[in-house]
Amino acid sequence: MADFILYSGESLRSGQALYRGSYTFIMQNDCNLVLYDNGKAIWASGTNGRGSGCYCAMQSDGNLVVYTSNNNAVWASNTNVGQGHYVCILQKDRNVVIYGGARWATNTNTVGVSGGMFIESKATIFGSLPANETTAEAKAARISMVVNK
Repeated sequence: MADFILYSGESLRSGQALYRGSYTFIMQNDCNLVLYDNGKAIWASGTNGRGSGCYCAMQSDGNLVVYTSNNNAVWASNTNVGQGHYVCILQKDRNVVIYGGARWATNTNTVGVSGGMFIESKATIFGSLPANETTAEAKAARISMVVNK
């Protein structure tokens, strides 16, 4: 797990988080998955009090799921689209997005900030391209994956 990326097969245990600048995407001790901006909650899974020892798993089917310690699912992004390699990224625009093709987002991005995309896989960099760049520019930059807004 990178500071702001959760890879397929990884999870956020109770109290663990993704961080990006003033943004925090945390699996809280009360079982709630919450996105904070400077300490202010701006999105939540609404699962507080639904279990204990909860964790959030980025599954290899593309689904982001909050489980209780008994492995009961209490929330899901409902993005299970087939086996593959997916990443959940806390972007610099504050949006939390599942990639492998964008499948789900909190839709909490701020106005005037380009989300862009940066994906790395355990030391292999696939590419970085601002969101307003074209596919042709991506090809010229030899970037292998582009998500168009």
